[in-house]
Amino acid sequence: MRVAHLWYVSPLFGGAENWAIGFSKALLELGVRSEIVCWGTEGSPKDRDLFRVLGGNVSSSPDIVDALMNGAFMAEQLEEYDLLCPHHMDVFFPAVFAKSLYGSQVACILHSPPLGWELSEEGLVSYRHVSEKNTRLHTVWKMFMPYSDFFFTNSKWNQGLFEKYEGIMPTPLLAGVDRESFKPDERLREEFREKLGVDAGTVLLFYSSAAGQRKRHELLLRGMKMLIGKGYKVKCILTCSKDRRTRRFHPLVQRIVENLSLEEHVLAFPAAEEEALIRLYNACDIYVHPANNEHLGMAIMEAMAVGKPVVAQRNGGVPEIVEDGVEGLLFKTDGINEMVSSVERLIVDGDLREALGKRALERSRSFSWQEVARKFLDVVS
Repeated sequence: MRVAHLWYVSPLFGGAENWAIGFSKALLELGVRSEIVCWGTEGSPKDRDLFRVLGGNVSSSPDIVDALMNGAFMAEQLEEYDLLCPHHMDVFFPAVFAKSLYGSQVACILHSPPLGWELSEEGLVSYRHVSEKNTRLHTVWKMFMPYSDFFFTNSKWNQGLFEKYEGIMPTPLLAGVDRESFKPDERLREEFREKLGVDAGTVLLFYSSAAGQRKRHELLLRGMKMLIGKGYKVKCILTCSKDRRTRRFHPLVQRIVENLSLEEHVLAFPAAEEEALIRLYNACDIYVHPANNEHLGMAIMEAMAVGKPVVAQRNGGVPEIVEDGVEGLLFKTDGINEMVSSVERLIVDGDLREALGKRALERSRSFSWQEVARKFLDVVS
């Protein structure tokens, strides 16, 4: 079997892109020919040998007409693959076109919740708005959806949403963590805290995420202001520059930082390199993930693999990887006071912080890309 994971532009340093890279590597280790097929790459991917670049000048977020037109062209170059795995609705079209041309099978990987849910009253709590482009894309997606042979998603929570809003039952595949890379390292911790200018008496929070309404950076930043007002010596690092390559905030986040006068307490850091993320996970004391209805939370899993306690919202797919009071502390949807109380509890109680971190590390040993790949092959074989 030869498998192609389809993207327009990759990698973009998000959870879905990292999911595809880890998954593709695991399939290769199991003897399955697997590569990421895309129009182009952003920067220099670490695992360059995983990629087949077709070339072309295509946006990472094309308009629906462009997606259909480019999909037809891309399909002509997919003859050699037995199984096509689109990882976004935009690249579902070339997979379906290639199926009609060459008889390939299609396994759609659904990283995000269904747009039907995003448009619902429940979904709008998370997203606050849905773009017109996505609404049009959803209409075309429903026309093409019956042509997929298999559906997969990244959490049981997401599976339930697709069953309710799309009438399909995707197989949930969690995710894995490269534990050879993401692991506790006291030397890195001390070295990077010194580089960041964070002394031993300062509690360092870390949140790794792109910017966006659902990511709730404002919740964390308002919480930081409250903690500082209570007299705690605390700093926070964010990886939310516009393209996640530069050491500056996304404009939306920058305005919040300035309005709350947090410039001396909140640091921006690029997330383009895995090595930088590993250092940041090690340097921090508490990993805080305020995103609302996170589909899965690969950053949470990476932080756990480095032995960090997690504070996150008690919704979406998060409770599937973090048990409240065991590997971390979960707070109610958008509950800023409960979030602040959870962080404060871990600041004050170093023993609890250490105990949750140790259990997070133990739990992370079950995050296996090999298991994800085996479960996938059991379904498609």
